[in-house]
Amino acid sequence: MKKFLLILLALTFVLFTACSKGGDEKIDVSMSELSKAMVGASEKLEKMSYSSSEDENANRLLGGVCEIDYEKVNSFFISYSKNGSKNADKIAVILLNDAKDADEAKTLLENHLTYQKSLYATYAPEESSKLNAAKVFSFKNAAVLIIADDAEAIETAFYDFVK
Repeated sequence: MKKFLLILLALTFVLFTACSKGGDEKIDVSMSELSKAMVGASEKLEKMSYSSSEDENANRLLGGVCEIDYEKVNSFFISYSKNGSKNADKIAVILLNDAKDADEAKTLLENHLTYQKSLYATYAPEESSKLNAAKVFSFKNAAVLIIADDAEAIETAFYDFVK
């Protein structure tokens, strides 16, 4: 019985170590190239504007979609419809310095999505189906928001690019 428990303990340790290493992986990609890949995955997106962590006042720009402590942010991009008053299309990807902060950023992006739903319900209700089908998720050290007619194709482009 002791032998069995020792083997079980050893296997548990090996599995725990393997899972821990996988969870600590970080995404480290060009945000500009990732943006191009994600925006390029959809033919339905209107002309998009682009902001990123390389812009002047980057922390203020990110604050428009995610009020996270900017010290936690490695890099980000936001692509959004140039006709934002009538079109809710938006893609935001935030890479955090530490993967443990990705869920916090995801929650903040969900809060932004909730706000956008209430805002567009007032002056562009035709965008509500797009907002209701939006994707918000975290993966490794990334938090992602996708508001688009074909959010699934854009999500697939994200995973294809970062893997």
